[in-house]
Amino acid sequence: MEENKNVQELNEEQLNEAAGGWGQARWISYTIVRGDTLTKIANRFNVTVSKLVEWNAIDDPDHIVAGHKLRIYTNR
Repeated sequence: MEENKNVQELNEEQLNEAAGGWGQARWISYTIVRGDTLTKIANRFNVTVSKLVEWNAIDDPDHIVAGHKLRIYTNR
């Protein structure tokens, strides 16, 4: 879980960059539901799959588990 700690320690500039430079970036917690894919989730929140993988230290992007939580940086 050390990767998640590093994500939490991003400063405001890094958060804004992580969210695509939109300013006023914040993170939300999203609980994966059955049938979700990283592509569907990325499209829903207007982020890239590679960012979801990076922010959440996902080892295998083709294997996500319903019930697990994802951290998503967004300006929404």
